[in-house]
Amino acid sequence: MLKRWNAHVDSESAALKAFDLITTARVSGSAAEAQSMGLLGEDDRITMNRDRLLADAKVRALALAVDYQPQPTGGIPLAGAGAKREMLKQLEAFAAAGKATPHDLVVGAALADILTGDEAGECSEEDLYIRELGAFNTLLRTADTLSRIEHMLNTGKPLRN
Repeated sequence: MLKRWNAHVDSESAALKAFDLITTARVSGSAAEAQSMGLLGEDDRITMNRDRLLADAKVRALALAVDYQPQPTGGIPLAGAGAKREMLKQLEAFAAAGKATPHDLVVGAALADILTGDEAGECSEEDLYIRELGAFNTLLRTADTLSRIEHMLNTGKPLRN
């Protein structure tokens, strides 16, 4: 998402857009809406008939396999401290409006760290993945995250802690 959006807007706008989409848990209701939200790229295929999904995917995969060359990964621009400050302000506003719990703020701050980097610059997809994995592993060790997981497994509903 971050890499795709960076191709169209500056790194701060891309990071803020990704942050907003994730923290508000916005999802698309259709493929067309997913395209307008920037979740699907111009080259992504859409299958309208659910019964054709696997057959269409197989045809596409076989077509891509001919003379396949991996795409160069390139760097992903990270916006740095200015964007992170803006994200933290948004989290504070969510909390003030009663839309974010204390643990939502912890998770949101971790997300802001991932999306913005320690300073403005570029990182590889692998580095971004490592940042995400590190935050995930840290959050996974907190009592509040474990409570959320246990509650979801037991009830099928999210815990607002």
